[in-house]
Amino acid sequence: MTGELDRAHALVLDPRRFGTVAERAEYLAALEARYLDVETAMNLLMALPSWDERSRTWVDDQLTLATAVVHQVGTLRGEYDDAQAWGDRALDLGRDGSLLPRADLMLHLSEVHRVTGRAERSAALVREAAGLLRLHDLSPEDLDALAPVTCHALFCLGSLAYREGRHEEARPLLGHACAHGGDSVPHLWSLVNHALVLADNGDHGAALAFEDAATEMAERLGDALAGTAVRNNRACTLRRLGRHQEAYDEFARLLPEILADDIPDAVLTSCEDFACVLFDMGRDADGALLVGAALAERDGVGVPRMTFQEAALAPSVEVGCRRLGDEWETLLARGAELGVLAAVASALQPAERS
Repeated sequence: MTGELDRAHALVLDPRRFGTVAERAEYLAALEARYLDVETAMNLLMALPSWDERSRTWVDDQLTLATAVVHQVGTLRGEYDDAQAWGDRALDLGRDGSLLPRADLMLHLSEVHRVTGRAERSAALVREAAGLLRLHDLSPEDLDALAPVTCHALFCLGSLAYREGRHEEARPLLGHACAHGGDSVPHLWSLVNHALVLADNGDHGAALAFEDAATEMAERLGDALAGTAVRNNRACTLRRLGRHQEAYDEFARLLPEILADDIPDAVLTSCEDFACVLFDMGRDADGALLVGAALAERDGVGVPRMTFQEAALAPSVEVGCRRLGDEWETLLARGAELGVLAAVASALQPAERS
């Protein structure tokens, strides 16, 4: 197994994953081309009966590998089942590992469980990671010394509080990004989620300011995937401000990129958000086709809507459903037959002809 594991470490933990945009593109291409090598190594590693006889350094190295695999293969590639199985098994095998790599893996794994509808497991991992880090007892100096894992933990706690409707508790946790300063992926997502809190509370102007700041940070980080997610949320804020054509135009630019990246959670979230724009513009049939296509795809890939997503979509979807009447179910079924790509193409046709 040593050879397979060494190759997986070299491939997955290649420093280019934190490099320039071009270096990251090279890294992702290499990872995609040799995915079978990663899969083989992870299956062999997780099939070991125990890591108890291994050194602490060896265990920490495997936890670090598992964390990177969960992020790259699960969150960014959409291989959710494999990522969950490997991450959960690594936590079990690596229970005697150091606190920081264990907490880091828990936080990354929580995102995959969140996306696939395992809300309780996701929340438990976030809270366990925060407990391992003794997050609430750390001084500002300690928080800084243990960054970015501590920043990630604060973001995850804030995001969890938002999803559970505890907005006042979420604000200071997500506000750590502004207090701490500097560019990082956890800070970026804290800004995005802070904007969601503000938008849900009706302060759409402030939400736009946070989204603009997140967009600028994504550009500085060279994180194209995060940038598309921020632009999606910004389009939603424009919709909620009644600026429907601006929102439509943003989705028309954005959706081809999201579809090309083909990350299931991002694709489905964006398509349903776009459907709300269509309903708000009175294009109910196109909106229903898109909802039907997204629902069928969610069932197929095992990515259910979360409660807060249901709440955000419901007003526009209910209006479209009411206006369509008996046509609603027929159009949902037609959308399921068409699939996401065709439903998006149908909705974008007027923009293409203009």
